[in-house]
Amino acid sequence: MQAVQSSRASELADVDPTQVEKQIQSTTSAEASSTPIEEVSLPITADNEIGDMNSGVQTHITCLPAARTIEGATDANPAPLERRTTMWDLLKEWPILACCLATITVTGASGSFEPTLPIHMDEEYGSSPAIIGVVFIALVVPSMITGILVGRFTDDERVLNYLAPYGRFAFMIVGSLLAAIAVACVGATRNIAGLVVNLAVVGFLCGTAAVPILSTMGVHVYRMGGDAYAKVYALFNIAYSIGVIVIPTVLPPVMNAVGFAATMGVVSALLVFGAIVLTIQPTRMLRKYGRSAFVGDNARTFL
Repeated sequence: MQAVQSSRASELADVDPTQVEKQIQSTTSAEASSTPIEEVSLPITADNEIGDMNSGVQTHITCLPAARTIEGATDANPAPLERRTTMWDLLKEWPILACCLATITVTGASGSFEPTLPIHMDEEYGSSPAIIGVVFIALVVPSMITGILVGRFTDDERVLNYLAPYGRFAFMIVGSLLAAIAVACVGATRNIAGLVVNLAVVGFLCGTAAVPILSTMGVHVYRMGGDAYAKVYALFNIAYSIGVIVIPTVLPPVMNAVGFAATMGVVSALLVFGAIVLTIQPTRMLRKYGRSAFVGDNARTFL
């Protein structure tokens, strides 16, 4: 036994520490590109035998993966960082731009009543502020109901497949067009009861058009790579602000010039314009590929 130990001790004494270090580094580099932490058992030789010679216990060397590097990158020539999606990149995408426009028209239509309806009710019916406030409830409550119903259907794949290639855009388009008709009816109403009914319909239909917008933008960003959710939400907020600030600010002078009914006609035209923009790309896809291309296992993607 002492002879064996002396032999091994002499072998280890002859080992070049530099060679041991090089072998370990080469093994570590080979394993660094593989998956998670992996235990590498090196062959037991004089170069890498570690342990208590008296007990014969030998220890395996565990190699941890090194940081991944891009091929061709060196200290003198570092690899370029991956390009991030910007807001301008998002606006170049038609679905994002169309959704922003729909946000402006739909929220603008909902906000158009705040500066115009109180004046109209005061001049036409002599309504008190309390009555005007109650009438506005008819515009708000139906939107809450719409959020529950439409939100459920816009997440249902069966419904979206049935509406292919329009998908979520179908809710925005139909909601905008029907809301345009309801807004025009508000301008033509001659009594408070009819006004309340028409406002409730407008609230329900504007909610139908508004609910799928943000989810549509999110799905498209996910298909782009999913690195711009905050940016696309910022675009949605910008469009929402434009709709609820700019359009209601512009309408009172228009109402003074042409009257309440004609002003509601302008709002209806904005909703129709938004619906037309929303139909452009899905209609092109439908004419180019046919509806059968969006049905089945290998169906083309749509929103």
